[in-house]
Amino acid sequence: MNMVEKMKTGASFRVKVFLLIFALMSLQMIFMGVNFHQSLLDTLEHQVGTRALVQAKEIASDPNLIQEVRIKNIPAIERIINRLTKISDASFIVIGDNDGTRLSHPNKENIGLPMQGGDNAGALERGESYISISKGTLGYGVRGKSAIVDFDGEIIGVVSVGYLFNRFDEWLVFYAKPVSYEFLAILFLTLIGAWLFSSHIKKKMNGMEPSEIALALYLQRSILQSVYEGIIAIDKSGKILAVNKSAIDLLGTDKKVSEIKNRSILEYLNHTQFFFQTPYEENIKDEIVSINGKTLIANRVAIFDREMLIGWVISFRHKNDINSLTAELTQIKQYTDNLRVMRHEHANKLSTISGLIEIGEYDSALSLINNENIKKQQLIDFIRSRIICKQVAGILLGKYSRSQELGLQLQFDPTCQLYNLPDNIDDDELSAIIGNLIDNAFEATLKNPDSDKVITLLITDAGKELVIEIGDNGCGIDPEIAGTIFNRGVTSKNDDKGHGIGLYLINRYVTNAGGVILVDNAEPKGTIFSIFIPKNGNR
Repeated sequence: MNMVEKMKTGASFRVKVFLLIFALMSLQMIFMGVNFHQSLLDTLEHQVGTRALVQAKEIASDPNLIQEVRIKNIPAIERIINRLTKISDASFIVIGDNDGTRLSHPNKENIGLPMQGGDNAGALERGESYISISKGTLGYGVRGKSAIVDFDGEIIGVVSVGYLFNRFDEWLVFYAKPVSYEFLAILFLTLIGAWLFSSHIKKKMNGMEPSEIALALYLQRSILQSVYEGIIAIDKSGKILAVNKSAIDLLGTDKKVSEIKNRSILEYLNHTQFFFQTPYEENIKDEIVSINGKTLIANRVAIFDREMLIGWVISFRHKNDINSLTAELTQIKQYTDNLRVMRHEHANKLSTISGLIEIGEYDSALSLINNENIKKQQLIDFIRSRIICKQVAGILLGKYSRSQELGLQLQFDPTCQLYNLPDNIDDDELSAIIGNLIDNAFEATLKNPDSDKVITLLITDAGKELVIEIGDNGCGIDPEIAGTIFNRGVTSKNDDKGHGIGLYLINRYVTNAGGVILVDNAEPKGTIFSIFIPKNGNR
C-alpha cells in the first residue's frame, strides 16, 4: 500500500493520539487502584487485627470472666459476653475452655462444640496472645487470640475476638468511595486533556496527518533539489533549516547538505547583510548582492508561524541569469543606442557635405570634413590613450555622440585616466555605472531650460581609489525623493513604468565593490554624483 492510500485508511492521527493517551492514563489508574486496594486491605488487616488482639487481651484479663470460666458457668459467661458484644464493633466474641470447647458463641447451638480454625494451640498450650486469620463456623476473619489465665497462673481457656471479611468489604467501600470519585474525575479530565492535546498537536501540524507530513517532506526535498536557483532557509538566529545543491554550488563549498543543516549561515558566507536586512518582515526581490566573491541576484521571503516571524527563505542565482533587472543596462542596448546615434550624426554630416558640394562650395565641404575628422580623431586619441578598458571607452564615445545629437556638450576632464580596472568590479558593471549616470545627467539637463547644456565627466585611478564624478547643470533632485533615490522603483519620471532601476543598480554595484556614492548640489543648479571605489577592496 503506498503512502497516498495509507492516508485514506485508518483512524486519524488525533484519534490515535487521544486513544493512546487515554489508554496509558487508564492503565496507570488501574495500577494505582490495585495498589491502593491492596495497601488499604493490608492496613485494615493490621489495624483490625490489632484492635481484635487488644480486645481479646482485655477480655481475657477480666476477673469476673476468669472466675466464671474456671467453674465453667456458661450462663454467667454469656451475660458477660453479651454485655461486651454490645459495646464492641467485633463480628464475634467466642470463649473456649482449656480443651477448646466453646463456652460462649453468637450462635447458641454451637456452645459445647469444639472451636473451629485450628489456631488455638498458641494460646492454650503456650499462653500466648496473637493475631490469626482463619475460617470458623461464621466464615473467614481476622481473630485476636488471648489465653485466659487464672489466679494461679494456669491456662483455663481462650478468648477469640474476630472480624469477618464481609466487614472488610464494607470498610473498603467506605474508604474507597471518595477515592473512586477522584479517580472518575481524573479519568474525565484525562479524556478532556487527551482530546485537547491531540487537537493541539493536530493544529501544530496544520491539520495534516503524519503520512501527509512525510509526503510533504519528500516533495519539499525533491522540489529543492530540482530548482535551478540556489535556496537556503534560515531561522531568526541564522541557523540553516534547509538548503539545496544549487545553493551549495553557488556558495562554493564542498560540504554536503546534511553537514550544512543546523549550522550557522555565518560559517559559510562572508557577507550576510542581505540575509538580516531590516525591516525583517519585509520581502526583498531581485537584490544584487556579493557573496563569497560572486555577484548574485537574491530574493528574501519571510517565514511566519501565524503572525510570528520565525525565519526567511533566500533564493539567489548568478547576476548574468537575470535579464529583467538589466534590461535597461545591457551592453547590447548600449551599443545599439551608440550605433544609432553615430548613424544619425554621420547622416546629418553627410547631408550637409552633400548640400555644400551641390551648390559648389567645395572648399567649405572640405573644411567641414577636415574639422570633423580632426575633432573626432582628437577625442578618439584622448580616450584611447587614457581609457584602457575598451568597453568603457566605447561607452564614452557613444555617449559623446549622443550628447551632440541632443544638443548637449559632454566635457571630459583633462586628467581622466583608467589604466587599471580594480579587481572588485568588472567592466560590465563599471560601464553600467558610467552609462546610467551620463543618461541621467542628459535627461536632467534637458529638463532645465536655463541650463548651459554642459555635462562634466571625470574618471581617474591616479590615487588609491577609482574616482568617477559626473556633474550636470540640470533640474536637481526632487527633495521628496532625495533620501530614497537609490531604492528600487524610485524615479523622478512622470511615467515610472520600467524606471527606478538605474540608480538602484548603480548603488548595488558600488556597494558590492566596497565603494561609496556621494550626491551634492551643483551651482547654480544641478547635481554632482561622486563615486569612490577602492582598488584593493573586497567584494
